[in-house]
Amino acid sequence: MSPLPPGNETVPLDWASQPDEDHMRRVQAGDTRALEYLIHRWTPRLSAFFYRLTGDPHASDDLLQESFLRLWASRDAFRADARFSPWIHAIARNLATDRARSRDRKPLHRAVTSSGAPGQSTTLLGRIADSATTPFAAASKLEMLARLDEALRSVPETFREAVVLCDLQRLSYEDAGEVLGVPAKTVSSRLARGREHLRQALAAFRSGPIS
Repeated sequence: MSPLPPGNETVPLDWASQPDEDHMRRVQAGDTRALEYLIHRWTPRLSAFFYRLTGDPHASDDLLQESFLRLWASRDAFRADARFSPWIHAIARNLATDRARSRDRKPLHRAVTSSGAPGQSTTLLGRIADSATTPFAAASKLEMLARLDEALRSVPETFREAVVLCDLQRLSYEDAGEVLGVPAKTVSSRLARGREHLRQALAAFRSGPIS
């Protein structure tokens, strides 16, 4: 697999206000600055997406790089009338699905897995800085996030995908349906069931661990 093309030039200031589709069209024209800009803009969101699906920060990092490699390799397939968010989410979801099929699933990480600079953690809410003022507050916060992680991982995959895409990634039913290859009505049904599974899983923590 070839590496992403280098690009060391600065980007125009007005790019920050422009939609992803404009940057993707620049990528199609061979502008590597636009590619780097999309990588910068989408890395936090896709990193959180992969972790929410896999529960494995190491797999998430690998899948993140593969996603941008796939974006570059598939750039000519991006249609002029396409929306970027469902397109890149479809790439990411397909990569995660392929990886799950090609290897055994790893045990769930019950504890929060640390990565990056001290004071940062990988959790359901992404990689966030812990700004708690006391050790007790920090421990309580991390325990809550770890429970959210585990509760989400207990939701069946079909319904979990709908929860992640709609509730956490903030995609519309139509866009999520485009990612999953199903009608928006089906997304709505899966989301309702996923939310109920998640509610029950979180409620179970009050009396004991999820079985």
